[in-house]
Amino acid sequence: MTFRAVIALCVVSVAMIARPASAVVPTDPTELAEAYFNESERFDAFLTYENRRGPLRVLFTISRRWRDGLAELLFDVREPSAFREYALLAKQTRAGSDDLFVYLPDGPGFAGGSGRRVRRLSAPSFEREAVYQIFALGDFRPFAKGELLYEAAPDETIEGTPCRVVSARPAHDTLGFTRIELAFAADTGLLLESRFFRDSQQFRRVSIAPGDYETHDGRRIPMRRTARSWANAGETEMVLVSLLATPDLPDELFSHKNLIVQRFPEF
Repeated sequence: MTFRAVIALCVVSVAMIARPASAVVPTDPTELAEAYFNESERFDAFLTYENRRGPLRVLFTISRRWRDGLAELLFDVREPSAFREYALLAKQTRAGSDDLFVYLPDGPGFAGGSGRRVRRLSAPSFEREAVYQIFALGDFRPFAKGELLYEAAPDETIEGTPCRVVSARPAHDTLGFTRIELAFAADTGLLLESRFFRDSQQFRRVSIAPGDYETHDGRRIPMRRTARSWANAGETEMVLVSLLATPDLPDELFSHKNLIVQRFPEF
């Protein structure tokens, strides 16, 4: 079966995988957080995002699949044209540190490299590259089950919405933060705010308005998020332009060879 035929089969299968959203909001912090991540992130899909920050705009597609409880993510930058050939493959591991593979087009590349090739990078190395300023991987990397250890924190009210707050610490020291505070709407269980800390210093916040969720195939999905990093003065708006849940994505889509030949889906 050809690659295109496999993708077509995946698209036809969408109608058969609808799952109902949870009707009961858990009170246990682990159950609350895990129920949200199971619903909003832990499924195979094609996702197209548009990021906006000031005059900067970038459009990219993520092919995401789960294997044995771990996520694989293929990032295909589509606009602007200067970054059209860049692509990134990220694979979660049990050790906690992701495997990152970046396609480098002709000319000056990452870390001063050149030529058409695929380079393996560490997450800290990638964060130093210019393309990282366009989109932060952490905003689109889902959490695998067991990566975070949860405990209850004091309740809050955010923009008039009562929230249950969960404090989570990574099971490994490879996620780039030491603690994250997750604020869930008490009545719906929807995540409204994520606050990232290194030691006691907050360095990033991602906010979602209750009205920015939509239901797709029985899943409540955030369609718009706003991220603020204390390293700069601006905000990044992340808009989910399109979403297609597709089970059983083929291995060849997530291969080093495909980073070079770039047979990526567009929709």
